[in-house]
Amino acid sequence: MDLKIAGKVAIVTGAGNGIGRAIALRLGEEGAHVIAADLKGADAEGVIAEITSQGGKGLALQVDATDEKAVGVMVKQGLKAYGQIDILVNNVGGGGGSALVINLPIEDWDRTIAVNLRSTFLCSQAVAREMIKRKAGRIVNIASISGKVGESLVGAYCAAKFGVIGLTQVMAKELGRHSITVNAVCPGYVWTPGWEHLAQWLKENFSTMGDKSPEQIFEERAKAETLLGRPQTPEDVASLVAYLVSEEARNITGQAINVDGGAVMQ
Repeated sequence: MDLKIAGKVAIVTGAGNGIGRAIALRLGEEGAHVIAADLKGADAEGVIAEITSQGGKGLALQVDATDEKAVGVMVKQGLKAYGQIDILVNNVGGGGGSALVINLPIEDWDRTIAVNLRSTFLCSQAVAREMIKRKAGRIVNIASISGKVGESLVGAYCAAKFGVIGLTQVMAKELGRHSITVNAVCPGYVWTPGWEHLAQWLKENFSTMGDKSPEQIFEERAKAETLLGRPQTPEDVASLVAYLVSEEARNITGQAINVDGGAVMQ
C-alpha cells in the first residue's frame, strides 16, 4: 500500500529510542522527511543517521518537549529546514515511578504530567498554528491503554494518558474545520523503561515473584492479559502511526486506537 507520505515533513518527539525511534524509522522508510526531536541529542542524531544511510532525509534536534521556548525553537528550525510541517507525532512520555496514590511524591506526579501531557499540549499548540495556515495536517498522540483503564501503582501515568486522550478529542473538534486530523494511539504491553521500573517494583515488593527477572515478569503479564498471548513491539505501534498520518486515513479523527493484542476492548 502506498501511504502517500513521501516528501511530507514529520516531527517525531522522543524519537531517540523505543517507540519513537520505530516511528521515525518507519516514516523515513515511507519517504517522509523526519525531524527527530529528543532530549538526548545524540540519540536523535543516531536515528537520523540511520534514515539518511537508507537514502532518506531528516534533521536531528535536541529538544525538551516540556519547555515552551524549546518547542517554539524546534518548530522554527523545522520550518527553516523544510518550509512546512505536515505531521506531528507526540511520542514523548514515561512514568514517574511506581507507588500507590497515597504514597506518590508530588515531584513524581508533576514530572509525569509534564512529560506526558504538557509536552503533548505544547507541541500540538505550536505545530497546529502552522498547520492551520496551510489547512492541512496530521497529529498523532501516543497515549496508552493506561489512558483508558486505571491501573494500580501508576496513578500519575494513568491520569496523564487519560488527559492525552481527552486533549486528542478536543483538538480533533477544534481543528477538523482546517482539515487537520488528530488521533491517539494506545500501546499495550511494549517493553519500555516505564514497564521495567514497574516490573522491578513488583519484584521487590511481592515475594511471589521469586527470582524472576523484570523481563520475565513483563512477559508473563503480557501473556496473561492479552488475547493473543504476547507483548507488542515498537514496530507494531509504528505501523498504525504510519497509516494514521497517511491519505488512507483522511477520514479518521478524534479516535484513540489500541495496539494491545486485545488487552482492552474500548
